[in-house]
Amino acid sequence: MSQPNTLHPQAYCYYIELTGSERPDLLTALTTSEQELGDWEPVQAAKLPTWRLWTDANADTIRYTVAHVIARSALPQNAYWLLQYKGTDHGHPRMLHPQFHTR
Repeated sequence: MSQPNTLHPQAYCYYIELTGSERPDLLTALTTSEQELGDWEPVQAAKLPTWRLWTDANADTIRYTVAHVIARSALPQNAYWLLQYKGTDHGHPRMLHPQFHTR
């Protein structure tokens, strides 16, 4: 489900940062179809609960998915950051759409 590789075959990387104080394990709340969107990986060094999702899906699909995972799991998050990057390399992605979304 998650890969430690520095290169990924998917076209995009989404950086998902929850703004709440709890540190839920988002990966345990994913359905099978959500897991199959791409490679999910936790960002260990982040201060807030944060994940990367490497996928070919578009931003609307990912925004819809994240909002529903939060709502379905009753996570105490009132907002989240969703940043979209293009590129397969951890070190040099190109930011496409930095956006702030509230639930």
